[in-house]
Amino acid sequence: MSSDSEEDEDHNQAEHRAEDEQKEKEDGEENMKEIHHPLAFTSLPNCSESVPSESHTDPSESHSPPVASHSMPSASHSMPSASHSLPSASHSGPLPVDDSIPSPTRPSMSSLVDSLSGLMKRYKVLLRREPHKWRALESLLASLSYLSTARVSNEITELLYMLAKLLHYVNDKILFSKRHCDDNDNNDEAEVGKLEQIIQILHCVEVFVELSARRIGGNKFRWLVVTIISVAKMAARLCLIYQHNHVLIGSFNINNDPKGWVGQRSGVFFKQSHPASQMSHHIPNKELIAAELCYTLRPLVYLTSLGLCKSKSWIPYLMALGLDVYSLRGLSQIPHPTDRQANELSRRKYESALYLFRSPFYDQITDQRLMSAVDFVSRIPVLGHLTDGIADYLPSWQKVFFAVWGS
Repeated sequence: MSSDSEEDEDHNQAEHRAEDEQKEKEDGEENMKEIHHPLAFTSLPNCSESVPSESHTDPSESHSPPVASHSMPSASHSMPSASHSLPSASHSGPLPVDDSIPSPTRPSMSSLVDSLSGLMKRYKVLLRREPHKWRALESLLASLSYLSTARVSNEITELLYMLAKLLHYVNDKILFSKRHCDDNDNNDEAEVGKLEQIIQILHCVEVFVELSARRIGGNKFRWLVVTIISVAKMAARLCLIYQHNHVLIGSFNINNDPKGWVGQRSGVFFKQSHPASQMSHHIPNKELIAAELCYTLRPLVYLTSLGLCKSKSWIPYLMALGLDVYSLRGLSQIPHPTDRQANELSRRKYESALYLFRSPFYDQITDQRLMSAVDFVSRIPVLGHLTDGIADYLPSWQKVFFAVWGS
């Protein structure tokens, strides 16, 4: 019996040990699950609170530095969250603009006009102070245009000459503005001055504009530009003829008036190329108006007949010649012409020599004889250098409408 009871006790103790080991194993597995859970650390107590500080155990170390957990701020407090520092990508509205940063602004039109007017005022002061220097610049540009003939492109040559004429025109307007400021008070006289300015400016730029149009758009575009400029000049002349009874309306011509202006410092006498309108006291009759009308319509009549006739026809040439002859005969009968009218009449008479260079007369008669004369002069040692570029430049110049047929 005693042996049986001992065996039962051993068996019971073995079962209890097995149950204890099974419970310990299950408790260990539950603890491992809690450690690997994502939120396991949130339930852990703060180490700084669970572990007593050494300052309570050792009074001599009461002044030791604080624990690092209290001196270093938490990363969650020191670093701002990305959701607060960067705007959300899903935000569709416009970003806020900082008004403290000035935005770049373009210069307004008024400021540009003010700057240009300031430069013009300074130029007027310099011109009236030393006019001889600016006149020398005009002569320099004109001389460069002559020297560059047949050495550079025709556009550059005409550009230099156009700048010389425009500079001369602007300088005359500035230098003679005081002298005629009282004469332009009349509205009629002011309108006449504006119409004459249109004619003079178009005369300054027409050759260069024609050459540029031919280079940009070809021959058809060139004839379109020529027609537009001719119509504009004709309209301005017709207004002067019928509304203001003006005849012998002149284009821009350098130094064609004996009156002028003397520089205050230099003492140099400068002739005025286009004085203010000098109206004759004599009202032109129908014959004078008809003569001026023939000269005004001649460029447009030539262009129209040139488009209707064949390329080498003499009809446009003879029609233009007849209109010029009738105009010169009628305008020569004007009684008591002003100085400006007399100079304009002389200019038109000299301009008639251009008929020697107008096609088809030039192609059939003048060209061969002129080239023979140029070839003969080129053999002379001294004069030969002066005719080097004429043979190359003359044919291209003869084909420019405003250089030969302009009015």
